[in-house]
Amino acid sequence: MSKSLVSRFKSELRTTTDLMELVDVLKRVALSQFHTLDSTRQRLGWRRSETPTAGNSLIGDPSLLVSDEPTTLARRDVKGPALSLSVVLEQFFRLIPPERCRHPFLSRPAPPLGVVIVTSDEGFLGGLNSAVIQRALAAREGQPAELMVLGGRGKNYFTDIEQPFTQFPGIGEHIVSERVEALRDHIVAQFLRRKLARVLVVYPRPLSFTQQEVHAVQLLPYERPPRGSGVGPAEPTETILEPSAHSIIEYLIKLWLSRQLHEVFWQSRLAELGARAMHLEASFLELAQHKKKQTLQYFRGLHEVTDTSIRETYAGVVARRREAAEPHR
Repeated sequence: MSKSLVSRFKSELRTTTDLMELVDVLKRVALSQFHTLDSTRQRLGWRRSETPTAGNSLIGDPSLLVSDEPTTLARRDVKGPALSLSVVLEQFFRLIPPERCRHPFLSRPAPPLGVVIVTSDEGFLGGLNSAVIQRALAAREGQPAELMVLGGRGKNYFTDIEQPFTQFPGIGEHIVSERVEALRDHIVAQFLRRKLARVLVVYPRPLSFTQQEVHAVQLLPYERPPRGSGVGPAEPTETILEPSAHSIIEYLIKLWLSRQLHEVFWQSRLAELGARAMHLEASFLELAQHKKKQTLQYFRGLHEVTDTSIRETYAGVVARRREAAEPHR
């Protein structure tokens, strides 16, 4: 084995070591971001500007609208009752007879279909983005659908296959209210113009830090809760609605839609960070195994070169001694 080959082994070993250090740093960053985001989400909920109520006393502080459990307070430092938005909607629809609840947001699901696809702007997610895209394509069931794609990975995929879609910015490092509102407004406008009669969102969500799944949920039309479930009166009562049931339904469903999209963004970002950390950990372990092989290869080559050098040196010494001894014969 030549010295140049050993030098190449040494260079490759150094490159692998540097790459392991980089992967380890990226993994630690993803871990830190995951725990920071998760603790922030659990501790603070959402800010007032993210789900405006315009002073609606029925809904109360939107920062409390985090849990779907009727008796659970999202923030312990806030005094007074806190109703989640799902409970508010359930109580409202249980007060109003079905014949008064007529709105496109409450109609039966039908074609055409709109699919919101939440992908990542960055890589190192393993096959998570691909799984989201394939689940979204399967949801079309062979029928045409309007695709609304978030994130650079989804954009690249549908551009490559020349599939028409409407692009929206990815989630990014922080959950930005303006992006949620832009997506919500587009969905509502398309739905009210009858260009869509059903809207699904397909996104990744974390089952735990180490495990993620692709989830699909229907955004519109809103599924009115059945009678006999939840809280509130068992039967609709005489209720005065101002300005009208149509306006109230539209306002509440839009508010609920914003909440759902916020939750989708939170879950997607957490799943992305968890998947990235796990993928980088797997890559780190793979590089560590590769480094072991490279180390053995390098030292084997180094020993061979050293052994060859010793043999050549010894052979040269013996040859010189023989040459020196020949004149005396």
